Amino acid sequence: MFSKIGKKRKITLWTRIGFGMGGLLNSGALTFTHTYLVMFVSTEAGLSAGEAAIIASAAIYLDAVLAPLMGFFSDNFYATRIGRKFGRRRFWILAAIPMMIAEPLIFLVTPFGFGYYLACYLVYNVGYSFASTSLVPLAIEMTDDFKERGYLTGMKRIFGNVTGFLMAALTAFGFGVFGENNPHSYFIIACINAAIMIFGLVTLYLSTWEKSPSEVAEEKIVSVWEGVKKLVIDVLSTFRNKAFRRLLYAWMPSQVAASVWSASYSYFIVFTLGITKAWASGSEMPGKIVAIVCMAVWVPILVKKGFHKPYYFAVLGAAVSMAVFVTFGVLQFTDAIPVATVMIAYPIVFCVWKFFYAGFQYLPDAMLNYVPDVDELITLRRREGIYSSAQRLVQQLLQAIVTTVFGFILLSSGFISTKAGETVEQPISVPITVSVTLLVGCCLMFILSACLAPMLKLDKDTCAVVTGEVERVKAGGLMKDVDPEVKKVCEELSGLPYEKCFAHNTIGYQEEEIKPAA
Repeated sequence: MFSKIGKKRKITLWTRIGFGMGGLLNSGALTFTHTYLVMFVSTEAGLSAGEAAIIASAAIYLDAVLAPLMGFFSDNFYATRIGRKFGRRRFWILAAIPMMIAEPLIFLVTPFGFGYYLACYLVYNVGYSFASTSLVPLAIEMTDDFKERGYLTGMKRIFGNVTGFLMAALTAFGFGVFGENNPHSYFIIACINAAIMIFGLVTLYLSTWEKSPSEVAEEKIVSVWEGVKKLVIDVLSTFRNKAFRRLLYAWMPSQVAASVWSASYSYFIVFTLGITKAWASGSEMPGKIVAIVCMAVWVPILVKKGFHKPYYFAVLGAAVSMAVFVTFGVLQFTDAIPVATVMIAYPIVFCVWKFFYAGFQYLPDAMLNYVPDVDELITLRRREGIYSSAQRLVQQLLQAIVTTVFGFILLSSGFISTKAGETVEQPISVPITVSVTLLVGCCLMFILSACLAPMLKLDKDTCAVVTGEVERVKAGGLMKDVDPEVKKVCEELSGLPYEKCFAHNTIGYQEEEIKPAA
């Protein structure tokens, strides 16, 4: 029941639901911590906006370093007794469960200051990294079917959005009942939040499986130095995969925009729009429902239309939504419209925003499931963990940089830090700074993503061509017998001449056990 290694199973509804529970970690419950950490330590714990930014960004930088390490460890974890017993992917999900307890400890007012909050947030992020870097490779190992991978990823997003709805309701309830400026409100919400994440990880572990050691090319590491060398070479080699590079080009600006929104959201609500956290969380609930329902739209579109056209539509819609948000913010803090108007308009705009948000977050995530198939064409290796880690490395570096920069921009705007029970009136420069940040960091980045979306060439049809060719050659077919159209697709996605594919290259760590195809 617990090992589930090398047991090919049918993807059932229970499987999809169980895998989808992974979304409770990185799409829903995580939002509360990332949204309110900086505000909590700068308005309740007495830390400056700069110290708050350092805490948030330091943990993200650590996660950026851990991401490739975790991908490397999990890809090679079958070399250990623990890996063969508990799995090379699922063991790390199991290890992350007790570390989620650190999350509510972040939202305690203590006299221990900067060091305490930094340590708690680091532990929490290490646990998050353990689980998240194993999640994407699991979907790839569980099935080779394009549609099933899309449905698994879609179910993860659906459950993430369900949790988003529940967290919006919980946040509204917590701040509404216990008070906007009561530090215990944060702690109570965080305790429930941690319980949700633990439940999701346990269910994920029990309902998934992975390939057996015999199904994975054995890769031996003879020394620590060789292990470090292999890690660096393999992570850097992912960027030589043309399909992966193009995915990053189109995806990175939208992730910068999403990170800007996450970093500035709580300040935008309170100081620019002028509405309470309880009202904002409560009025977001219809939008969270939209995010759940609209996955029923995005998943079929992905299966039928591929990636680049839906992604173009999603990021362009997100840019317009963000521009509307900023417009309302400017009109409110300049007293051009009353707060009541903003309170009515906010849930409507938020519903539209969540529809497009679900799309631009889901589509690249789904596309990443098929990039390792192109890598197998190039290297004859299965390196799902390395690709997941490389993508997460880029994501975390972007988020860390954005968080750091925003914290110091806020500090330079004249933001006044407070402790629990203190209230001050922030200078007008604060809402102006937040609005400009959203306009530049979100709107312009989404538009850039839209311009780069046509570069995404990997879809259901081209993926089928690649996997079919890999299977033909691995079954003993000769490379010289390749169909010209198949050759063209392989070269377009890999970025290499066909003759340089199938390990006839120096991409990645060169394993003696991996022999180039004939």
